[in-house]
Formats: sequence, C-alpha cells, structure tokens
Amino acid sequence: MSKTKYAILGAGMQGPAIAYDLARFGNPEQILLADIDLQRATLKAERVNQLLGQEIVLPKQVDALNHKQILEFFESVDVIISAVPWQMNMRLIQQALEAKRSFIDLGNEPEWFWHEFRKHDEEAKKAGIALVPDCGLAPGMVNHLGLYCMEKMDTCHEIHLRCGGLPQNPIPPLGYKLVFNMIGVISEYTGEALTLHEGKPTYVPTMDDVECLEIEGVGMLEAAPTSGGTSTAPYTLAGKVCEYDYKTLRYPGHWDTMRALRDLGFFDEQPIRIGDAHISPRQFTATVIPPKIDFPEEKDLIVVYAYGSGLKDGAPYEISVQFVDYHDDATGFTAMERCTGFAASIIAIGVANGTVPRGTVPYEQSMSGHAFVREFLKRGFQLRETVSHTLRPE
Repeated sequence: MSKTKYAILGAGMQGPAIAYDLARFGNPEQILLADIDLQRATLKAERVNQLLGQEIVLPKQVDALNHKQILEFFESVDVIISAVPWQMNMRLIQQALEAKRSFIDLGNEPEWFWHEFRKHDEEAKKAGIALVPDCGLAPGMVNHLGLYCMEKMDTCHEIHLRCGGLPQNPIPPLGYKLVFNMIGVISEYTGEALTLHEGKPTYVPTMDDVECLEIEGVGMLEAAPTSGGTSTAPYTLAGKVCEYDYKTLRYPGHWDTMRALRDLGFFDEQPIRIGDAHISPRQFTATVIPPKIDFPEEKDLIVVYAYGSGLKDGAPYEISVQFVDYHDDATGFTAMERCTGFAASIIAIGVANGTVPRGTVPYEQSMSGHAFVREFLKRGFQLRETVSHTLRPE
C-alpha cells in the first residue's frame, strides 16, 4: 500500500491523538498538524514525535477561516481530518470538495449533510474522494458499536446507545470535567435529539427522559438524550430498525443542574442588553463555566454501552457491548482523546486505503460494525460483550 499524506486541522485536545494513531497504523508519508497558533502546533507535534520516537508529525500554521490558505493546505495532502469546533465543518467539507481531497470531521450538522450536502455525491465520486462527517466518539464510534450489534442478528428491533466522558471522581457542582469545547457541550444539551421510533426518524427533547444505568467499576450513572449522537443513522436505518436512540451518561444530579441553567436562559443564543453591551447568554455561560470545571489533575474516563435486541435463527436475541477507558499515563492522552482521536483515525485510514467508499458518505455507511471493531481492538481496547440467545427446541 502506498504511503499517505495526512493533514489534521486543529492542534487542540483531539488533534495530537489523531496524529499519534495515524503514525502507528496509517502508513503515513507525512502528517501535518495545523493550527492558527504555530507555537501550539509545534509543541503538540514535538510531543507526538517524542512518543513515537520519530519525526513524522510536522507543525504548520493555518487559519481555518482563510479560504485561500485552506485550499492550498488541503491541496498539499491526500486526506484531511478536521479537529476544529464542529460549527466550522460545514464550510470546511465544502472546501475539501472544491480542493478534491478526502475529508473527515469529528462533528457536523446531520440534517444539512443528509438533505443538502449529499447532493454532491456524484461530484465527490467523480473526484475519487470520500467526505465523511461525525467520525469521533458520539457521534462516531458508538454508532459503529450499534451496527456491530445489529450485524449479529437476522432482524433487529432496537438499538440503544449510551456514552459519557467523565472525571474519574465526580467534583461538585456539575460532577463533570471539561474534555472538549464548552460551546459544543451546550449545543448538545439544547434543541432536539434525532431518534428512530417505530421505524421512523423522530425528534425528542434533549435532557428529558432521564434513565439510570449501572456500570461495573464506575457505579450508577444517569443517561439523557442529547443532540447529534445518532448522526445520520436514523435516516439510513429507517424501516430496518424499530427503535434507535442515543443518550449521554453523567453522574447523578448533573442533568437536574443543567436543565435548571437551560430553563433560566443561560443557554439562549439571542444577545441581551447589559448596560451598554449586548451579550449572548450562551457565550457568557461558555466563558464562565470552563475555568470552574477545568481540573488539570483530575483524570478522566469514557463509558460506552450499546444494547440491541431482535431475532436470530428465529429466536429472541439480545446483545450488549460495553467498555470503560481511562486516562493513559504512558502517553498522557486522556480517555476522551484516545476514544475520539483513535476512532477518527480508523475512518481516515479506511479512506486512505480505499475501504471507505468514495462520495459523500454518511458515517454509518463508511464501514461495517465488525470491520470497525476489529480495528478498534488493535488499539488495545477491550470490549465486554454479553449475549442472550435461546434457541427454540426442535
């Protein structure tokens, strides 16, 4: 297999982990780690190279808002992975199409991608490129675990996905440690969540319908619907699965507090006048909260749980898959960086080696659940799989 030139846009929390995994598994010719802050890109590239024991990651200064810079940057490589805030990816994926380069991101707008951007499918196929959104953890990996469960059955009735990035020890008042952009967190907590209900795409309110789930080694957690976690899967799976949903896991009490903030208007986007200034409550909240929940010494964990039920060989079949991952002391990568960055790298490598189809590719159509899990396990992750299947007597 020929070597690939990869580019990562964004040297924040996830970019270095993506670079590390690409270097280990992606057969790279070169990995560019780009950021508007050259010093940050340089420090992160040096850190990854030190872990790898080779000079394979090169820093580069790129302004993601500069159209000319982005096009030149994209045209210099084969596969681009966007690790910038999700709100920028609608524009960046269109610029990747313009540059005729394959592109994946960690989060996009599912409605827009499914109903609008997919109209460029033939254009992308003609260019020989793959454009894949939502390739992180949730949306992302959790959806492939859902597919993995589905593929075990002849007929699938329901898939329920649960995932949470948490501090290993909950700290008041939110029991939460910031592990990615706060605006992204607030965005997930507001609006509606796309699900499948009775085989049809259905929207439900976020942060309502809270349920409890006990995870061995972690304890009792609370799960609530948040937006974006299912990506475009409810559209792809409509008519094939009756129920398909995603909820985010948090320590008990978190959802009560966040609903109170939402109901009091702290997540509103419309600016309000305070003295002589007009301030967005959401931007204010996203500025005030992070320093209060940034606990540098507190290590994180990731919990992922997928459950499916249906029929296999004419008999009822149930399957659950779960794993807990922790901050990795050997590399210094957080659990969130490992699970998000490595998951994105798996899709990027699939794009590079041709196993991901060309075109505008909904995440859940990028590869099978079993293919993803095989790659996931190569990274040292361990899945706990439980199956209940009682064949009817002859």
